[in-house]
Amino acid sequence: MPPWLAWARLLRVANIFTAVADPLAGWLVIGGGAPAWLLFPIVGASACLYTAGIVLNDCFDYRLDCRERPERPLPRGEVSLRAARAVGVGLLITGLVLAAIAGKAVLVTALFLAGLILFYDAWAKQIPGLGPVVLGSCRTLNFLLGLRCVPVTFLWMPATLGIYVTALTFIARHEATRPELRRIVKRLLLGIIVVDAVFVALTGDLTGALIVLALLVPTVALSRVFAMT
Repeated sequence: MPPWLAWARLLRVANIFTAVADPLAGWLVIGGGAPAWLLFPIVGASACLYTAGIVLNDCFDYRLDCRERPERPLPRGEVSLRAARAVGVGLLITGLVLAAIAGKAVLVTALFLAGLILFYDAWAKQIPGLGPVVLGSCRTLNFLLGLRCVPVTFLWMPATLGIYVTALTFIARHEATRPELRRIVKRLLLGIIVVDAVFVALTGDLTGALIVLALLVPTVALSRVFAMT
């Protein structure tokens, strides 16, 4: 397998669009902001933090995946564990740098998000019931990256997204022993983009909702080639 293809599988490239949909929706929900270019480091920070969490999670789960998910790049030896760790840490740092460029509020949110990502990857997922809640909280913070502030009127949106992802994670925890669940989990992951688009539509911004919904196109296309779980 070409190295780039192995890395694409490790990074779960299809999932990246489900991650950037959150801050994009948050940005659109409050009507954007000035200067508009700040959206790019915000979205970039989200993508980097998400992929960092994915890579580091596979690093922590290396021994488990050798037994339960031997088809993944690390157990197959297509990517070295050392290289994966370096890339994971590099993505985490890059995400925080991009958040700092976007402003103090974004950086503070990103720091909490990075902390939760590491907490989940290293410990929380091993504690029954805690792992899904932590992942749901990560999605809540990911949405808040785009809000940049915390308008009480819109708080129910990131909270609802967090509950959705918590439920999704509870289901996904059983996919290693029940492979038939992988199709359901994939659809629920795609549903994150739909949920984000609905939030934007509820504010009356139908154009913005369509922009978020358009992220389904590359996500579905890539998911036909790369596994999302």
